[in-house]
Amino acid sequence: MRLRQLLLALILVSSVLFLTGFLILNRSENQRVSGVAVPHTITLVTELHEPRFVDVSGHYVYFTDLLGGRVGKVDVDGHNSSTLASGLDWPMGIAVSGEYVYFTEHHGKTVKKVGINGGQVTTLASNLHSPYGIVVSGGYVYYTDMDWGTIEKVSVDGGQVTVLADRLRDPIRIVILGNYVYFTEYASGRLSKVKTTGGEIIVLASNLAYPCGLAISGDNVYFAERDAGTIDKIGTDGGGVITLASGLNAPIDVAVSGAYVYFTEQWGGKLDKVSVSGGEVVELLVDLKEPFGIVISGGFAYFAEGNAGTIKKLTIES
Repeated sequence: MRLRQLLLALILVSSVLFLTGFLILNRSENQRVSGVAVPHTITLVTELHEPRFVDVSGHYVYFTDLLGGRVGKVDVDGHNSSTLASGLDWPMGIAVSGEYVYFTEHHGKTVKKVGINGGQVTTLASNLHSPYGIVVSGGYVYYTDMDWGTIEKVSVDGGQVTVLADRLRDPIRIVILGNYVYFTEYASGRLSKVKTTGGEIIVLASNLAYPCGLAISGDNVYFAERDAGTIDKIGTDGGGVITLASGLNAPIDVAVSGAYVYFTEQWGGKLDKVSVSGGEVVELLVDLKEPFGIVISGGFAYFAEGNAGTIKKLTIES
């Protein structure tokens, strides 16, 4: 009798332990599945027509809608979407500074600005050829004129245009650090810099394969080589090119935050990151439809998904 009671007790204890273990395991699995199920991307704007580039200022994301012919904005949570300027001819690059949004009109051959809340659109430079990249610094708007092969600047209030560099071959992207303008030339395969006042062009890297997206962090310039399928870096004063990631499918734009370079693969349909020292490429998002411009702000990556007609954001820091 005592042996029977002992056996029943052992069976009961085993059953309780099994059930407890199952519940713990099941709870852990549910938490994991729930974590995966929670979307880590938010679509901020839809139904655009080939959005290209984005910028973030304050609580708003600003963007160009290439084929839609407009410049718009939406708050970082996806509310209050509005059009700031419309009827444009291929708005391309965008930069927000103070109370204005500055942008290039690629086919319209102009550089323009509009208030961050809309209103009158002001032309700062006209009769250009194919303006593309744009950045604002120190009271001037700097931009690339792709087909004319120049780097130019004009006051934020308009006026006389100053040519900083010419006889270039398809300059597209542009950034500023200190007294230098850094830019990529996709046709000549060069990454160069020139002073913000003009003068000698200093070539930092050559023989590149369609260098495009460009970002500076610390003492390094990070850039994408679209046709080579690489993400590279080089010192702001030159030196050897270091490849951080390879085997990519048309990387098109880059942004740096902390210890990582974030980039979009236009034809690969991905948003990835790689350490600023190189190493394993981490795929953050896949199955995108031609992602293009990207910017990092406040722990989020904001990017344009061209063929999907959307502006999205991704949490990159918890």
